[in-house]
Amino acid sequence: MRPPWHSTTFRVLTLGAIALLTAVIANRVAAPSRRLAWRSALVLSPSPANPPGVPEHPEQPIPQRSPSGPEPSPQGTKSAAPAPPAKPTPTPAPAQPAPTPAPITEISSQEAWQAFQAGLPFLDARRSGEYTEGHLPGAWNTPVWEADLDDQLLDFKAQRRPGAGDAIVIYCSGGDCRDSQLLAEKLLAQGYFHLLIYREGYPDWVARRHPVEKGGR
Repeated sequence: MRPPWHSTTFRVLTLGAIALLTAVIANRVAAPSRRLAWRSALVLSPSPANPPGVPEHPEQPIPQRSPSGPEPSPQGTKSAAPAPPAKPTPTPAPAQPAPTPAPITEISSQEAWQAFQAGLPFLDARRSGEYTEGHLPGAWNTPVWEADLDDQLLDFKAQRRPGAGDAIVIYCSGGDCRDSQLLAEKLLAQGYFHLLIYREGYPDWVARRHPVEKGGR
């Protein structure tokens, strides 16, 4: 007589086979949307140990490959404009020498008064008689038409000791009088080159009520 477990095992296997067959038949006759995916449910594809591109050690960062060409600037950041080229420094023009004043210059009445106040020497080119009747205070008697002109000039130079570039004022009777011009040309020939001619002369000085002297020196 067979043991009882043989009949029990047989029954279990029989019932399992019947259930499996019933499920297969039901899955066959079911609608496609309701069928079971037996293969996906029964066959499990083993996952690879490491997917492609993933390093063996996950704690190490994956190196990023920089794209070719310059990296794009962040949005909103303006690239710096190139600096403009430096302008060349202009070369300064050479300094122009100051114009040399004329050695013989005519001055006005106001300038003659300023020269008198400044203490510049005055030479009276009129004749000695006119000089005695009246002349500018401190003026030297240097009559251009008289024989002792050179002696008078030597006396002036010895006492005043004017330099060649010192200003000397010369006057005569004004108007058409050329005595002051002739005396200036004589002094120019002797090396003096800063000669001022008071063009209006002694009559203008008196008309302006400036101080005068009388008598000889």
